[in-house]
Parts: sequence; structure tokens; C-alpha cells
Amino acid sequence: MDYSRLISILNNPKDVGYPVVLPDFFVDHFVTFKSLDKLIDGLKGLAEQGGGNLLENEQFIRRGGNAVNTASALQTLGLKPKLIVTTDVHGVSLLKALANPELDLNHVHVDGRLSSTVSIETEYRGRKVNLMVSDSGSAKEFSFSELTDHDINAIRGCSLIALVNLNHNLKGSELAHDLFQMVRETSNAVTFMDIGDPSGNPKLVGKLIKRVVSQGLVDVFGLNENEVRWVAQNLSNDSKRWQDIQSKPLDWLKAAQFVSRETGVRIDLHTPYFAATIHKDETTTVPSFDVESRVVCGAGDAWNAGNIYGTLLDLLPEDQLILANAVASLYVSSSAASHPTLTEIVKFLERKPMLSGDGTKLLKSE
Repeated sequence: MDYSRLISILNNPKDVGYPVVLPDFFVDHFVTFKSLDKLIDGLKGLAEQGGGNLLENEQFIRRGGNAVNTASALQTLGLKPKLIVTTDVHGVSLLKALANPELDLNHVHVDGRLSSTVSIETEYRGRKVNLMVSDSGSAKEFSFSELTDHDINAIRGCSLIALVNLNHNLKGSELAHDLFQMVRETSNAVTFMDIGDPSGNPKLVGKLIKRVVSQGLVDVFGLNENEVRWVAQNLSNDSKRWQDIQSKPLDWLKAAQFVSRETGVRIDLHTPYFAATIHKDETTTVPSFDVESRVVCGAGDAWNAGNIYGTLLDLLPEDQLILANAVASLYVSSSAASHPTLTEIVKFLERKPMLSGDGTKLLKSE
């Protein structure tokens, strides 16, 4: 693939204004095990003996939440995102300690409750997986009414508003509708939505489709291979068609194309093997980069950040996907789970990194 056009743009990027990202901050406690079977066997053994201590794992604490991770990645790319989240006094102290000191925290509310996650990273059937056990905290109830005049002014002046991680929010469809309706009425900002894994809040999907997506309030709908299944099922008269596509990569793209046709919304799909953008019957796909994955949690947030930046730069669809894939690849291959700078991305592309063999084969078979 030829990256020269994208490299030229990234070496001298235009001013794209600032994005606003909301509404969640989590403290993430990572626990890593070599395999899921070893973890389960170890826990069963402890339970059978009445309790005990499971060793041979690594643990660390990092800033979390889709909004915070996306904003952090955008900030590292050189943008100046504004983050709107709710936590408590203890939470904001942790956020200041864990986040980049240059990240704008002037819109962090401290009158709520800390959100936290135990993130178990392990391997299952040859694939690294991230299993999260979460206390949603204030992410469960963030509403449009919580936005202050200071927040509203920031939103009205932004170039893109990103609403993410709605799966935790019991009133996520109301928040999305009220927020995006205001944006439509008061600015020309791009509206971007990523709902997160809805399996714990399945009714959310249908409500979002009815109240937000079908009303033309979303410009870009970001989905992974699991989320696109949920959305396709809710849109289809034949929900069984999309019920068991988790292990069928060839159907992931078909599901995204179906969702785009049914809603008229641009669908940006990211998967372990390839990425795609679908809009107005036009589909652009590129394979993922072949890198060693050292971290799983936050990969989608990194991808979204690259995709958001590519959208604001008004890149050609192929370049937009390459940029998003590069941001995610450099993130997951970093032992410190750090987000890449533009300089690091340019160097990465100049090395002409290898593409996913599985992704290349899948796209050729389409």
C-alpha cells in the first residue's frame, strides 16, 4: 500500500478545531493471565479449598473509560480535546495522576460516584481477549441535564462531538438524542457515536436506532464486530441472520453494509483483521497491520481517536482507515499501553509495516 499521501498530510496537518468527548471515566485495574483455562482452574481450586491467593499474574492500574482513553489518544495526536465526565473527588485525583498532564480536565464533574473496572486480559482459543467486570458508577446515569453552561458552550464551539460507552448508561438513548439534537440546532459539528458492548444493556440498541440513528442525528457510527451484530439484529426482520456471526469474519462486513443501507448513516467498522467505512453504497476496506499485541483493553478507543482525527482532516476513506489502524496498532503493541504521536505514526508508515495476512485473505474473498 502507498502511504505517501497520508504521510504528507500528517507531516503538516491542518487545524481541525477541537473535539469534545463524553461521558465516562473509569479506573481500570488490569489483571493478566496466560490463558483463560488457567485462570478458571486456579479460581476453582481456591474456591474448593475455601479461599486463597492466586499467583503467577501481572497487575497494574491505568486511566480508563472510553471517553478518557479516546481523549487521551486525541491529545497525544496533537489535538486539544475537551473531556466531559462525572466522577467523585477521589476519582478526579486519580484522573490527574493517571492522565497526561496536558489533557483538559476543566469539564470534569466531581459530584458523582467513581466508576471502576477489573479488566482481565488473557488468551482464549488462540486469541487475546479482554474480560471486564465493571462498577458503572456515574457512567450509569450521566444525563443531558448534568451539562453546565460551561459544558454547553464548549460543545457549541467544537468541530466534533463524540459520545461513547453508552452501554453503561441506563438512559443512554435519551442522552444521545438530547445532546445530538442540540448540536444539530446550534452548530455544524460532526456527531460521532460508539455505543460499546451492549450485551449487558441490550434494550439500549433498539432505543438508539429509533430515537437517534433513524432521526438523522448521527454522522458517524463506530462499531466493532460484536456491536455491529447487535445493531444488525435489531434492524433486521430476520434477526437470526446475524445472530451467530461472532466467529464469521466474512459476515462482519456484510452486517455493517446492511446497517448502513438501512439507516443511511456512515458506518465505520473496526475488527482484529480489517477496517471498513461504508456510506451511500460505497465501501472502503483495508487490512489491519500485523503487529504483536501486548495489550487489548483500549484498542477500540485508540482506533476511534485515529478515525476521528482522519474525519476532521477530511481524509480520503482509505487514508482515514490506515490512520486509525496505525494508531490502534502502535497502541496495542506498546508494552506501556501508550498512545502514539504523529511523528511515531509517520515513522511506522515509512517502514511499510506488514499487513494482516488473515485480513488480506478475507477482503480478497469478498
